[in-house]
Amino acid sequence: MTWTGTPAIAERVDLLARRYRGAAREVLEPLVLAHHPALGRESPAEYRKMLELTAKMMLVGHACTEVGDFEFDAARQRTAALFGGCCFLADSFLDDFGPAAMADYLDRFTTLLETGWFEIRSDRERLFYVIVARLFAARDVLTPLLRQAILQLHLAQAEDVRMRLDGAGLAALTGGRRRALLRQCARDRSGHAILVLANFLVPRLTLDQVAGLFCAGALVMFIDDHGDCHADRQDGRLTYMNQISDPERALRRLFAKYTSQLLAILPAGSGRDLLLGFLTRYYRTRLAKHRQQARMGGSAWDVHE
Repeated sequence: MTWTGTPAIAERVDLLARRYRGAAREVLEPLVLAHHPALGRESPAEYRKMLELTAKMMLVGHACTEVGDFEFDAARQRTAALFGGCCFLADSFLDDFGPAAMADYLDRFTTLLETGWFEIRSDRERLFYVIVARLFAARDVLTPLLRQAILQLHLAQAEDVRMRLDGAGLAALTGGRRRALLRQCARDRSGHAILVLANFLVPRLTLDQVAGLFCAGALVMFIDDHGDCHADRQDGRLTYMNQISDPERALRRLFAKYTSQLLAILPAGSGRDLLLGFLTRYYRTRLAKHRQQARMGGSAWDVHE
């Protein structure tokens, strides 16, 4: 099956993207001002990227909620915004402060999941903990599918950290084996992330819905890594998309594969259309980001709609 889309779906995606940028600010800005005001004052580019990522999470959350046949009401919008802020800060701990901070965050988040305790050392960590606490209060995190999704996401992040810290081990592998591991890790990190989001928003998902949403999440990571392909190489970070000779061609194939699976697995409806419309929009903007970085340089902090 091939996704073609319609102008009406593209228009809906654009409308919701604009709406959720404002909604993301309404949820996160009071928390930032109260707990980490320097984020907005001293790092405006990072703050803007936080809001942009959160708006995308809200749009994806809207699609997931409709796939589950529920209304994306005000409470669910707030939950999706909190999830976006949580993901952004967690990624910053993993990506922006060096190997020691990356390993330290992973160990401490393991402790948080096991005991509920998180020793706060900075305003950034305070903001993260406040957002996580509010997110966990919005849903019973012991619900089996949500608990499983959180655990699987954490294990995928741990594997990503392990590979990043073991550069020599990765280099010793054959090119094919290295690419296979990087591809699986990217798929699992983003596939399980979307399942965490969906399970925070709806009380139940069928196995078909889980499978379809996992496909969508996996595709998001490949699209994202293609957009930052050149910046990741510059920063010395290995991803599946920057370890292949023709990443754009590979991404076209991945896009066709995962959207076809999504079409085959999920029932027709507004949720599936919104999810596919978002993925198409994200795919096109990240192709443009990749090409711009190839011409002009730039970093993964660049914000592209």
